[in-house]
Amino acid sequence: MAEKIDFENMNGVDLLGYISFKNEFPDEAKMAFIIFCYRYQQDLLKKSEIFCSKFGHNEVKALLAVECTFEKVWKNAGTFDMKKAKTKNVDNAILLWMYPILYTQIILFRNRDTCAQPSEEEDLSIIYDIDGMIQYRIGEDLENKKELRAALEKINSAFLGLSEKHKIIYLTYKTYEEKGKNLPRSVSKKLKEQLDLTQNSIRVYKMEAYQHVFNYLEKINGNK
Repeated sequence: MAEKIDFENMNGVDLLGYISFKNEFPDEAKMAFIIFCYRYQQDLLKKSEIFCSKFGHNEVKALLAVECTFEKVWKNAGTFDMKKAKTKNVDNAILLWMYPILYTQIILFRNRDTCAQPSEEEDLSIIYDIDGMIQYRIGEDLENKKELRAALEKINSAFLGLSEKHKIIYLTYKTYEEKGKNLPRSVSKKLKEQLDLTQNSIRVYKMEAYQHVFNYLEKINGNK
């Protein structure tokens, strides 16, 4: 089947789509991944050399960082979302998505000569939407996904009255709390950096979001 698909003329988003289905269609995913790496490796290597020069790393480390980044792409291809891109150009959007991954690999190199393996906490993410919450909580269990999505639709409706920052903070805290965890420090740091907020501001946003959703649910449940 894979040999009949014109991967070479496929745009990057579609290639990532095939890669994300590596469990269902392994041959097609491998073919798409080969083309994807070939297409973006030179641009990624140029950026890697720039990053590495700031840390005193040589060309070998720069190339290794690119390989590490592609390994991450292979694992997390399904997380790319063109709708969240800051540019409409597909190739530029994909490169901008990969640059932070690349930079993280270089930061984590330190004295290692292999791909950095982040700890479980370092690999945790901010939750941007209901899909992210569902994915973290139950993974690929399709049947439970349907049930959880149905249960979360009310909360999704409540977000209409909240800002994007309120929504992200609510979902992120709720997701990890539901798993019986406090918010990991690495995730708290990401919230502060990506939302440009202090920890005190995040607490205020969280309180406002929790109260808003609680009031919304109380109202609709009281109308039944």
